Amino acid sequence: MTRIVGVEHESKWALDHAEAGADPLRWLDSPAVRENLTELTETVIATQSILYLDDAERSLTTDGHSLRIAANQGALAGIGWIGIKQTIDWEGRRDALEISERIDPGELTAVLTAGDVLPLRHLRNLGLVRGPLETVGITSQRRIKRFGTLAGGHPCVFSVDLVEFRRPDGEITPIGRYTCLEAEVNQSSLPCLEAFDEFCGAVDGWLGSPRESRTKAQLAVAAADAARLPR
Repeated sequence: MTRIVGVEHESKWALDHAEAGADPLRWLDSPAVRENLTELTETVIATQSILYLDDAERSLTTDGHSLRIAANQGALAGIGWIGIKQTIDWEGRRDALEISERIDPGELTAVLTAGDVLPLRHLRNLGLVRGPLETVGITSQRRIKRFGTLAGGHPCVFSVDLVEFRRPDGEITPIGRYTCLEAEVNQSSLPCLEAFDEFCGAVDGWLGSPRESRTKAQLAVAAADAARLPR
């Protein structure tokens, strides 16, 4: 598979970085999970480096969209994806269109110059970006995830994401950290979304905290901008 076009419905909750890193199963095996999901898998760990791209005006970031290059690490090293997540609606649950295409991370400059992969053509055709693209944020993410089945047989994936932000110039020292619990489904049928919303409502009640309203791209750009400020 070299191209994916689909939808993502997700909810996120910010977590304490130290607590989540020390015991991610506290959130991945919570009462809300056990009461709303069946066929739970063991945890799977994936690590990625992600570059967020935008134009000089930060058009995508401002509007809640994101264009990213994801490069896998470990056993999947050498496999990369360029993808757009276009937010359609966000009222607690983020509803988004996702378009991704597989690329060789070593050919990123050529891919961006040519501009003929579907995610880039989609952005240009809709006028979501203006002018040249540049790296506006970098993250390194360790994702600890599980899969389960919602009422009605709908697949759901949920994870604890441990994120470090880095400077766009390539400096490896982290400039910030962010951790969240994330849940998502990739189908838009009414029964699926009703079951997903019920699960997310249970997580709301268990955590007792509001859902995240910022994208990781927005957080990465904010961290990069803050790092540029004079001390």
